[in-house]
Amino acid sequence: MKKKEIKTNKDLKNIQATLKGHEIIKFIAKTLPNQPGVYQMEDDESNILYIGKAKNLSKRVINYTNLNNLTRRLQRMVSLTKKMNFFVTNTEIEALLLECNLIKRHKPRFNIILRDDKSFPYILINKEHKYPRLQKYRGSKKIKGDYFGPFVSPSVADYTLIALQKAFLLRSCSEGTFNNRSRPCLLFDIKRCSGPCVKYIDEDKYKESIDDAKKFLKGNTKKIERKLASRMKIASKNQMFEEAGRLRDRIKSVNQIQKYQSVYIKEMRNIDIFAIKISDNKSCIHGKFYRNGSNYGNKSFFPSHEDTSEDSEILESFLYQFYADKDIPPKILVNIDQNFFKEVENTLNKKNKSKIKILKPKSGEKLQHILLAEKNALESIKLKKSSLETHNFALISLSKLLKTKNEIKRIEAYDNSHTSGKNSVGVMVVADKEGLSPKNYRKFNIRYDLKNNNISKVDDYYMMEEVLTRRLGKIDKKDESLIPDVIIIDGGRGQYNSVLKILKKYNLDNINLLSVSKGPERNAGREIIHLENRNLNLKPNDNLLNFIQRLRDEAHRFAITAHRSRRSKSSIKSIFDEIKGIGPKRKKDLLLHFGTIQKIKSASLEDLKQIKTIPSKKLEELYEFFNG
Repeated sequence: MKKKEIKTNKDLKNIQATLKGHEIIKFIAKTLPNQPGVYQMEDDESNILYIGKAKNLSKRVINYTNLNNLTRRLQRMVSLTKKMNFFVTNTEIEALLLECNLIKRHKPRFNIILRDDKSFPYILINKEHKYPRLQKYRGSKKIKGDYFGPFVSPSVADYTLIALQKAFLLRSCSEGTFNNRSRPCLLFDIKRCSGPCVKYIDEDKYKESIDDAKKFLKGNTKKIERKLASRMKIASKNQMFEEAGRLRDRIKSVNQIQKYQSVYIKEMRNIDIFAIKISDNKSCIHGKFYRNGSNYGNKSFFPSHEDTSEDSEILESFLYQFYADKDIPPKILVNIDQNFFKEVENTLNKKNKSKIKILKPKSGEKLQHILLAEKNALESIKLKKSSLETHNFALISLSKLLKTKNEIKRIEAYDNSHTSGKNSVGVMVVADKEGLSPKNYRKFNIRYDLKNNNISKVDDYYMMEEVLTRRLGKIDKKDESLIPDVIIIDGGRGQYNSVLKILKKYNLDNINLLSVSKGPERNAGREIIHLENRNLNLKPNDNLLNFIQRLRDEAHRFAITAHRSRRSKSSIKSIFDEIKGIGPKRKKDLLLHFGTIQKIKSASLEDLKQIKTIPSKKLEELYEFFNG
């Protein structure tokens, strides 16, 4: 793909400089190629107003000159357009993927933006092992195995995973753990694993359990239930009552999954359902997702858009962005006239390389599902509004407390975590006008490099100083959206004064600062709020105190999570730092094979050479390092 910008000679540039709105679009459209690609509308200050895709750039862009056929939102966007850029792609699908990536990156004012676009988990039966592993998995499908999903609701994925363990007794442990068991783990004792790690089940029987689990996940539930019931009767007849009891429990687990997830509507084995509702300029799209006859979760989405956006264009843009990086079922049900989505249908057909239908049901049980989704969408808007009202009330209360003239748009809360100075991590969590904003969270591995003299590795003052220096020292003062209005830190007057010096150092006096310290006997609800010229105690049931506590606790939770992650990685790294040729991949292979660092140290040369991914010479050097 290559980026092109409209280029003309000097005279044409002078003409172009005088044009705006539909005139400039008409002028530029004549120069565009008849190829697929992405176009960008920009205003006088080169701010991106809108990003769109096209299978034919010239024909698509010229449509914007017919204002009578445009929505109010697009008419306003056209009126502000002063300049255009475009990107030529090889295919329409490339244009779709590029458009979605650019929208996520730039968040143009007139685009409809899917804010909650995180990946959904799958259940993976991993084929890379002799005894395949059952696990929850996110990300691109790089591991060899069978994937079932996606599960839009992670809780549904967790519930299904546990029920599958109970029903089919499949292992869920990592390869390193599996290879180094000398006795079965707790999961065997609570009847959620058959103990393949210690050969309590042979390979053929375990493979049979894997095949049964696959059939079940594909929807062949009755066949599996009959098979287990038949085996239970035989065990009971042969007076093998313990075995019969185990089979009874497995049947119960199968029934629980069916009761919790199954749907008994013809042609709804693989289908997605979306209903959009708008109330007071807030929209919600409620989705219901079915795969292999099972409900894989429900979810409400809240796209970001202009107040003048219409429901059909919001849902159209949502479908493009939602399915840009996800598997598409053969049928998608919507609550808007299906004729609005013919172009979406054609694009998704090309992406999926199979027939996809977008339909609006008119009667029957499918219509009932749509009506239920609409009801959920309206209820979700009510809950969202209530949550936003509470959040906005807290922002107003905080603004009054700090006596700020401008509204608070961005709050950053900081904390750090370490174990006796080891694996020290600082974090930043962010809240904006919509609530917590996890996409803007940041982690800082403490480097201890600000000062030349010796620094105590347990100095919390220093850690906060380094984190704030790295965050604020590179701040772009031109981009006001990235400058916090308020900074919250965990600590007393000492921490407050330490951070205040940093704000003054970088001439950021306009940032409001407050710190929160534990009150008498460190009781929650009796915290002391430290401001520049005063300390105060808010009432235990004060909504503002609850808001500040929530931000502080979120920073604390994120700091602990980041510290644990760094600690688990560094425990592998530190052992091998002095051995050349043993990089991250080889460290991982060693740990997967032996399970623990202690077992790697005590392994014989013959045991080490069982790892075929590492050259023998390097394994000999590793053996000499630990035993020489």
